[in-house]
Amino acid sequence: MSTDAIHFETLSGFTPLSTLGPYRAADYWKLPEGEPVELIRGRLVVSPAPDTSHQSIVGLLHVFLFNIAGRSGGRTLMAPTDVVLDDHTILQPDLLYVRKERRNILQQRVVGPPDLMIEILSPHNSRRDRVDKLSLYAEYGVAEYWIVDPVERQFDFLVNRGGKFEVQPQQDDRYVSPVCPELEINLAVFWRSVDEQLGASE
Repeated sequence: MSTDAIHFETLSGFTPLSTLGPYRAADYWKLPEGEPVELIRGRLVVSPAPDTSHQSIVGLLHVFLFNIAGRSGGRTLMAPTDVVLDDHTILQPDLLYVRKERRNILQQRVVGPPDLMIEILSPHNSRRDRVDKLSLYAEYGVAEYWIVDPVERQFDFLVNRGGKFEVQPQQDDRYVSPVCPELEINLAVFWRSVDEQLGASE
């Protein structure tokens, strides 16, 4: 299939339909490398590049996960990284983490659900991350999902129980993952680091 004939959907108002779209992994692999496109239930969805605040948060969380992975034997990757969940669904989360015991899913691409997926909200993708991707991650067995809201300075920590995500509590600005106990984050310290980085860039 020629890329000229491929129809891209924007994120605005996008919600996957019960029927699959016309595209599959074979079409996705024909796209130019580095395209900001995801294959969601057979539909190709394109998103613009995120802003500097979003990228600062991604960078700080990547350092956090990278240090933990170095101690635990796990692995963390940041976007753009293809996560193949089905022939009709290939996603690019902002960040992912895989425990040491499951590193076999890290092949040329990530094949199967990581232990943790993280999405940082942007004005154009809030619905996608809170509705569409949440549903897909739950359906395909992603064990834990963090949604980060830069405006509200809030993390939603969600754990998959029986195919549905349940919100997990925080204790005194600290969160310890029940899925990957090595993942412990001090939220007050994290947001201070974000403020310091963004202030330094102004």
